Amino acid sequence: MRLLVFLMSVALLAGCTNMRRLEKGKPIRSESPGGIIRKHVTTLAKPEWAGLRLQVEMDIDGEGSSFKVNGRMRRDSAIWLSITPALGVEVARIMLTQDSVFFLSKVPGNRFGYLGDYSILFDLLGTEINFTMAQSILCGEGINLLDDESKYVSKVDGREHLLINKYKRRVRRLVGVKEKEINPNDSLMVDAHPRVQERVLGRSNDEDLLVKRYWFDGLGYQLTRTHFDDLYNGRSIEISHGGFEPGAGGWIPHRTGLTVASPLGTQTLEIEILRAKYGKAYPMPFEIPKDVELRNGF
Repeated sequence: MRLLVFLMSVALLAGCTNMRRLEKGKPIRSESPGGIIRKHVTTLAKPEWAGLRLQVEMDIDGEGSSFKVNGRMRRDSAIWLSITPALGVEVARIMLTQDSVFFLSKVPGNRFGYLGDYSILFDLLGTEINFTMAQSILCGEGINLLDDESKYVSKVDGREHLLINKYKRRVRRLVGVKEKEINPNDSLMVDAHPRVQERVLGRSNDEDLLVKRYWFDGLGYQLTRTHFDDLYNGRSIEISHGGFEPGAGGWIPHRTGLTVASPLGTQTLEIEILRAKYGKAYPMPFEIPKDVELRNGF
């Protein structure tokens, strides 16, 4: 507890210093990666239970849709979603657990169920999503930020801190630039001779060729943006957070965006928290009726 109070005090003092610098038209002070991460961790809310009313906007393969969602979350256990596009009539129900996805469509003429793993979300969004990632996206936590094997370079980008993971030499061979030389908003692309590409890809896996970037507010140290360049699969993933409000002992982003771009197209998801309650246990009823067809996907 004393350590937490100390870290929060340090973050507050640093924020005040940077506020004075911004008021004078100066950039915020550069800080070490470890210091930024420690201050960021003090901002995180980790509700045991959450009840949420969400507005969701989706664009999948060029088809846009908008709907309301009643959400319930028990930390590290389950996320329950009830989709109600209009007039409060439920058309679908979803439940995510640590290792499974449950889906029930109630649309007249297209009633079906799904009981399976997270491959269905890969088919929908074009990138791997598991329970921990989904929970982190909702709560504004950095996916793989605290990976024990990751080390970072720290930069200042306007009024934000930027962390870029130190990547392996094989990545530099593919993109032709060191991590210290990356401009904050550069889109990293493979820029190497085809023979080099073939040799590097043949000796690598997707984790070897992942470039991670994280932006943090220079005053409050909340995570505002995450960008992954997946050079192995030729895609990029960006997660944005905004509209932070206090709750559950930290700060919760009330606006979150997810964009997945690949040669096959771009998928986007926008989530806005309209109402939120924390700390109360909620039921998460889910049952697929016996007369409903089970399918392997949407």
